Amino acid sequence: MRRISIKLWRVLVVTVFLFTTVACGSKDLSHDPKAVDTITTEYIYTTLSADLPRFDSGVQGVERVKMTRQDNVPVALVNVVRKDGSTAREYIHFDYEAISSVRDIMEAEKEISATEIANRLGLSELQVQLYQQIIFIAKGK
Repeated sequence: MRRISIKLWRVLVVTVFLFTTVACGSKDLSHDPKAVDTITTEYIYTTLSADLPRFDSGVQGVERVKMTRQDNVPVALVNVVRKDGSTAREYIHFDYEAISSVRDIMEAEKEISATEIANRLGLSELQVQLYQQIIFIAKGK
């Protein structure tokens, strides 16, 4: 029960924060590290489990998502069910520097694909797609 109430408080605080900042006219939060961290945390708890099967064709479903931090970087610990029936634990790092690099490339080149960004930055295409979702939320899209 306590875990549920803590999660509800987090969602409430993030929601109020986002509504307040967007309502005050600053729609592009993608350059603010604290806002991106807050959005990333919320994304991990709410939307990541739906986006993984959408972006990774080998994933059938997500059993559990847990967030932790490693050197103050949000890390999602995700238990996935593969299409072949096997299960695995995935570790997805959401480093602000990597998210910023993806954002900078997206702002400089509007029509660039996630594959091209991944090749340029040495990231996986899945990471780039997940980072792009965070950037879209931060930009209010």
